[in-house]
Amino acid sequence: MEKARIQAYGFGLILVLLLVSGALAYTLRYMKVEPDRMAEFEHIPLQKDRWRGEQILFSDVTYEILKADETTMRTYSSGDELIPVLFIGYFKDQKYGSQIHSPRHCLPGSGWGILSHRREKIEVNGRVLPVNHVIIGAKENRQLMYYWFETRSGTITGEFELKLNLFLNALLMRPTDAAFIRLTVNIPPGAPVKTGEEVLHEFLSDFLTPIENSLPFGSL
Repeated sequence: MEKARIQAYGFGLILVLLLVSGALAYTLRYMKVEPDRMAEFEHIPLQKDRWRGEQILFSDVTYEILKADETTMRTYSSGDELIPVLFIGYFKDQKYGSQIHSPRHCLPGSGWGILSHRREKIEVNGRVLPVNHVIIGAKENRQLMYYWFETRSGTITGEFELKLNLFLNALLMRPTDAAFIRLTVNIPPGAPVKTGEEVLHEFLSDFLTPIENSLPFGSL
């Protein structure tokens, strides 16, 4: 009798878990919450202090591959030999066919190899910004790349953490939008990596706040 009661209890618990899992899966799949606004990249100035920016447009095929809802790509010149390139892709919902493409997956297909990769925290205007610090190369060319992700929960550097964060936001009935932010700069032959780091740090000192304010989860 006791054994039958335990089996019945176990069966009931499994049934409840299945029902809860089904309800949760339904909620995550269909009950999406729209963001209150889209990305507004016009809030990132093309001209600021010594920086002079130029917008770059992709081909239609590239936009189709990216599947981002909003993008911007710009070069910024300050009269220096090194010119930072800013790219931002904003995805208002990552659950339905549009996913952020990690540079680690895309770079090899475009002819660039990853020479080094590490996560680090850099100081920008008195605050700490987590970034992926990546050196990429193609033949004799080298570039320094910083990239990170912005979500409703803040700055994230790992792809696994990004997916977990999006799942938690969906579970809490928050918008699951996110942005991929990438900065690159060429490193001249024979020049130390620190040369590129200094340029990107200077750029972020002037543009990090406008970049973050252009996103729906910024402070604008």
